[in-house]
Amino acid sequence: MTTVYGVQLSPFSRKVILALEAKDVAFEVNPVTPFEKPEGFEKISPLRKIPAFEDDQITIADSTVICEYLEQRYPQNPLYPQNMVARARARWFEEYSDTAVLGVIGPIFFERLVKKVMLQQTPDEARVSQIIEDELPPVFDYLESQLGETGFLVTDTLTVADLALGSHLTNALYSGVEVDAVRWPKLATYTGRLLATELFANRIAADKALMAG
Repeated sequence: MTTVYGVQLSPFSRKVILALEAKDVAFEVNPVTPFEKPEGFEKISPLRKIPAFEDDQITIADSTVICEYLEQRYPQNPLYPQNMVARARARWFEEYSDTAVLGVIGPIFFERLVKKVMLQQTPDEARVSQIIEDELPPVFDYLESQLGETGFLVTDTLTVADLALGSHLTNALYSGVEVDAVRWPKLATYTGRLLATELFANRIAADKALMAG
């Protein structure tokens, strides 16, 4: 059975899950968390990070590597553009999302969801405010400058770039971080359009069911 090792609220696990769902590949999730890794997990993920992935062909880790493998094994519903320039841009925005966007959304998600809800600890709202006021705007400014008025991040159809960025924007939504439509109108419109797609809407519903349980 194709298996994703990682909790579905992780943006990196979510990216892989979205790729599998976009390609209509059956899979199961083994909910390994960053805080509780089973004994021997390093055999699946040598860096002990999530997600890891296993199917009848390979065992690998790292969401970017996994998504590229899925693209080649399951070419239906492609997530990487054929045009070399568009493909390079998709890979760049995947990297930007998984570094710069994670760098501002990740700590907020940790404070407001992981600490407050899962660990029953008091979130550091002063740190959250500092990120929102000082660190987040340059990241959103850049994304705003790169977006068009219509379509998605790179092309008119979803690419791996949208799965990556959307995974972090989903956690922003869960953390109570809204994209200011006055300051970042294109990013706000894009976020609404992306999260309203059937792919993301179904994933968000599944996340909410998990959190409610």
